[in-house]
Amino acid sequence: MRELIPTLDTKEKSFHGLLAVGALAGVIEGSIRYGLTLHTAFPGMLLTLLGAFFGGFTGFFLKDCLRTWRGLKPYRGINNDGWVMGGFLGALAGTLLQVAASPDGANLVIGSILGAYAGAACGAIPDEVVTPILLRMLEKAPGKP
Repeated sequence: MRELIPTLDTKEKSFHGLLAVGALAGVIEGSIRYGLTLHTAFPGMLLTLLGAFFGGFTGFFLKDCLRTWRGLKPYRGINNDGWVMGGFLGALAGTLLQVAASPDGANLVIGSILGAYAGAACGAIPDEVVTPILLRMLEKAPGKP
């Protein structure tokens, strides 16, 4: 049975974490305003995902501008591990900072969106070195022959 369920790689885990942080931020913010609500999970999830996507786009755009300015070929991301991991960590940090900064815990989705945007933009810059590092870590894992 275990071989039928594939294991998730780092990018997939970070993507699911990004969705979970956005959904939790949406549910908590909706529950603060209207009582227990579950229908605010999807908008929080979608807006956080869009923030991460636009952050990754911005990061890759700035990276390509800097590379072409130096006379190098533009970088074309293949695996995109860096911006997805950065988006997840940024969304988590942005939500936690919004919880800490807000006296009533409101606008958690705004914190997750801005955090995902900033994290994905910063994660897109070192994207070409993140995947080889993850592959080497996977090769040296204790369960691998």
